Amino acid sequence: MTQPFHIDIKIQSSKAQPYRYSPFHPTPMSQSPHNLNTPDDHNAALKQHIAALEDQNAELRGESSPKSCGDPYLMTGTSMYDDDDDPQHTEEEERTYQSFQQLLRWVPTVRGLISSQPDGHQLSIAYQKLNRGANSARGDDAASMKLAVASWLNESSPPPNPPIHSHDKTGCGFYNDVTAKLLCPVDFKWADTVAKEGIWNYEPNFQVTAHSWPSFLYRDGEYDMDDPTKGLFKGSFLIRTFKHIFTSPSSAADATQGERRTWSDVATLLGMRSVQPRAIAYSAVQLWFALSSCGSWRNINDDFEHDQFYVYIVDYFENPPTPTAKASVDALLVWWNRKVFGPHSVSTYSPQVAAHYSVANTSAKHY
Repeated sequence: MTQPFHIDIKIQSSKAQPYRYSPFHPTPMSQSPHNLNTPDDHNAALKQHIAALEDQNAELRGESSPKSCGDPYLMTGTSMYDDDDDPQHTEEEERTYQSFQQLLRWVPTVRGLISSQPDGHQLSIAYQKLNRGANSARGDDAASMKLAVASWLNESSPPPNPPIHSHDKTGCGFYNDVTAKLLCPVDFKWADTVAKEGIWNYEPNFQVTAHSWPSFLYRDGEYDMDDPTKGLFKGSFLIRTFKHIFTSPSSAADATQGERRTWSDVATLLGMRSVQPRAIAYSAVQLWFALSSCGSWRNINDDFEHDQFYVYIVDYFENPPTPTAKASVDALLVWWNRKVFGPHSVSTYSPQVAAHYSVANTSAKHY
């Protein structure tokens, strides 16, 4: 299952540490059954020893012990941001909390898991599995995208010279004019020799960072400084990447048509009936990595941070600064949904406000 990015949830553990049996830390002499004088003392000590072993066995199985001291945050499913005594928190903490809220929407059973596991052990295991699954899915998508992008570019007209190798990325990135033009920050022009040499030589004025949008995010790679949102997130390779990952590799053959899916595609398995901003951000990260010359995944590629790139895209969609910007984002998502899922599913991703139409109007005036 493809996850829209790495989820990192910090879990506050209980301060009380239960006794753990270990061959290197044997039972204290005061509790040892071989250091007692009376049968009652001996039986009591054995019961205590058995109880301790049962608690440890339950912990190893991932079950909670009734004697465990619970973390109030874990037991109630609340966050540190609900505390009125300390309303201040960093942007990173806010993003982590918003990611957690998104996780609750995607996997509602997590809330029940939080409240039912006072010691947080089972919850910690669940988060570890989520992260392992996300890392595995990211690796699978990266491997698949490397082949797909090479095929897309080699089939383009005119074809790249030299051709893009489908298994060796050392000739990609800023070592090939085709991939470089797509990766080049819109603040520079790859056709400009000064900019090209500045990027190659890591000049301070030509840094390639997540603070600049790469050209592939824009329709036809065209950036208008006076209207910077024009064509943003409408790049054809970005749309094809989204389709390749979420609807099917065959659907990515054409960026202009929607709703060409298979019964087992990721969107169907996830129950995804509309395009989500975090899925767009995830697709953009995968495309940037596929176009780069980096052979193995790392969060920071030279000066470019994939995490920061992802955050900027999510913020653009989820935190528009004005009502006008919000309307623009809503229109952009409708455009995306029509590209991916087709126009006939418009009621799914852009439902009507029933109160504005004739049925409601008739009912309101029916005496």
